[in-house]
This record gives sequence, C-alpha cells and structure tokens, in this order.
Amino acid sequence: MKISKTSKIGIVLIISFIALVWGINFLKGRDIFRTEKLYVARYKNVGGLEVSTIVQLNGLKIGYVREIYFAEDLTGDLIVKIAVTNKFPLPVGTIAEIANSDLLGSKIVKISLGKSALFLQENDTIKAKIESDLMSQVTEQIAPIKAKAERLIVSLDSIVSGVALILNSESRRNINRSIEQISLTMENLEQISSDLSMVVGTQKTNLSATIVNLKQMTDQLNSDSKLLENILKNFSMISDSINPTELKSTMHHINHSVSGLDTILSNINNSNGTLGLLIKDSTLYTRLAETGDNMNQLLIDLRRNPHRYLKVSAFDFGKEVYLAPGANYKTIENIDFKVFLFSSTVKIPLNSPVFQGLSNVKEISENSKFLYFAGEEKSYDKVRSILNRVQLSFPQASLKAYQDNEEISLKKALKICSK
Repeated sequence: MKISKTSKIGIVLIISFIALVWGINFLKGRDIFRTEKLYVARYKNVGGLEVSTIVQLNGLKIGYVREIYFAEDLTGDLIVKIAVTNKFPLPVGTIAEIANSDLLGSKIVKISLGKSALFLQENDTIKAKIESDLMSQVTEQIAPIKAKAERLIVSLDSIVSGVALILNSESRRNINRSIEQISLTMENLEQISSDLSMVVGTQKTNLSATIVNLKQMTDQLNSDSKLLENILKNFSMISDSINPTELKSTMHHINHSVSGLDTILSNINNSNGTLGLLIKDSTLYTRLAETGDNMNQLLIDLRRNPHRYLKVSAFDFGKEVYLAPGANYKTIENIDFKVFLFSSTVKIPLNSPVFQGLSNVKEISENSKFLYFAGEEKSYDKVRSILNRVQLSFPQASLKAYQDNEEISLKKALKICSK
C-alpha cells in the first residue's frame, strides 16, 4: 500500500508533537508514560520551593512537585500538589517536609512515613512540615549565647558601677578609717591579752590556794560521811515508827473522798442536778442572749419611736393624754420596702467583710453608683423588724420605698399603704 505524501507529513507532525509534549514534560520531571498519584500538602511558606522539585523517600526519588498555587480561602497559604510515580503506598500520618538538599539552599521534599495501618488515597492531604534553613539553625544556636552575653554585659556594668561607687573619694576615706579602726582594735586586743597574762601571773598564788581549799572541802565531806549515815538511819527509824494501820485508814478516807468527788463531777458532766444543767444545758445562755438582743432592739426602737412608750400629759386638767399608736399599714402588691445600707461608686463583692456577715445583701446599679440593700419586704412592719436588726451593725441604715421598681418617697408609700 502506497502512503501519500500528505499522510507522511501528518504522521511526522503527530510524532513530532508527541515527542515535543513528552520532551517538555520530561524536562519538567514528568513522565507521561508512567502512572502517578497526586497528594496535596498545605504550607504557610514554601521557602523557595519550585515546580518539578524532587520528592524523596529515604533518599530515593519517588516523585516530583507538580503544582504550587495559593489556597482558595484567601488566607495566603500555599497548596503544593505532589505527584508520586512510585507505587509504594503512603500510610496515614505521612509527613511531607520541605528540606535543604545542599548548602546553597536547594530544596527537596522529604517524605516521612506514618505508622498507621491505613493508607492515603489519591488527592488526600499530607501533613506539611518545613525544615529550618542554615541561617535559622545558626540563629537558634547563637540566640541563647547572645542572650547570656547581654546578661553578662549588664552584670559587668552593674559591678563596674558598684565598684566606681565604692571607690569614690568618700568611700576611700571610709575604708581608710575602717582600716585604722581595725588596727586600733588589734592593738586593744594585744593590750587585753597582755593584761590577762599579767593578772594570771599575779593571781597564780590565789588560784593555787583556791584549789587547796577545794581539796580540803572534799576531804571534810569524806570524813563526815559517817555522820550523814547516822542521819539517814534516824530518818529510817522515824518512818518505821509510823503506824501502818493509821496510814492505811488515812489513805482509805482519801480514796473515799476522791470517789465522792468523782461522783459529783460525773453527775455534773451527765447534766444531773441544777449545777449540771447550768453547765451543760445551753437553754439559759440562749435565753440570756435572746433577752440581750431584744433589749437592744427595744432601746433602738425607744430612741427612734419614743411616742410608743412615753405618755405625755397635757395641761393638768385632771386626766392624762396619750399619743395615738402607729397606723396599721396594708400590703400593696406593687410597693416594696427595702433596707438601704449605703451607696458606692466602686463595685463591692457581696461576700466582702464590709457587710459584717449580713446575708441576703443585694446590689442595684443606679446612675453610675451601686446601691446595697440588706432586706426587702412588701409589709412595712416586717421591713421595720429587719431594719432594727440591721441597725445593730449599720446604725445609718434606712428605708427606701419602690413602686413598680421606681423609687418613691417613704411618706408617699406609707400614705398609699394606710388607705
């Protein structure tokens, strides 16, 4: 079969085109006749990594960098597509590390295999890592030395400043005076030692006499040992002359008395009898405490409302005139009475010691101030009782009235409640 010239030219062009495509991909490190698996790695900075960079596993080339582009989420991260031509499977957890291949800073991608039993599939994302370059490693090594050198320089500067401060004219004079004082002290010590030597020399005879007297005293005690022995025998005779029966009777009476005393103490401890109840029963103390508290509240109420307790006589017309008792106030649903403690421009914790252990303390913010209350009731009589107790710790405490959570005068609130 004869092939036409046109067909030959077409075949040559197709072969040339295929050769051109293959040559371009070969120069880029690709082999279009080999199967590839693509994986994706995401980096903040690729450090000069370029397309067609070699990908190695344990020093063996297993692929190349096929494409580098910015992530679509506009974060500035770079997406690197890695083409693996080797059929070696990559486990989950494999790391793609951008590393230096030589001292000139040429880059390669090193693959570190993961330890999982599962394997990555095509287009899965590989963990990314960037190896520090030579400059960064040198900087990391030099940085601690630099910091130590700076601290050393600062310390030396402080030492030099201290030495300069010490060696000023006034300090030198002080040092000279100190040396003179030390010299005088040494001279005094030398004088004292010579005086002691003189005293010992002059009193040597007296010391010898003292030692002789001590020896005579010990000899005298030895000679009087028989007299001491007779005295001890006399004591023994006196103890023997004591009647054991009488001693036994005395001890019996003592034991009987101790037993009775123990019975009395046991009864007291078991709350038997008046004394035991007085010591063990807390009722008397509780009642005394309540009486004192009631008396204190009575005195406070007497000082604030004397008309409740004092009778006032008008002109002496033969009869006595009494002040009218307080009105009875009703409970109104939208009116609240609160015991006001104080206000502060600073927020105070509700468990602060300032409140002296009061419970149910509440805080209300009003016009850049903080108002603190110790009780809230709709009944005027109940809130008065709370006020009397609070005034034991806060004499300046007062009442405030609120209608629908808006403050009104106490007089107006009482007028409404008395209708």
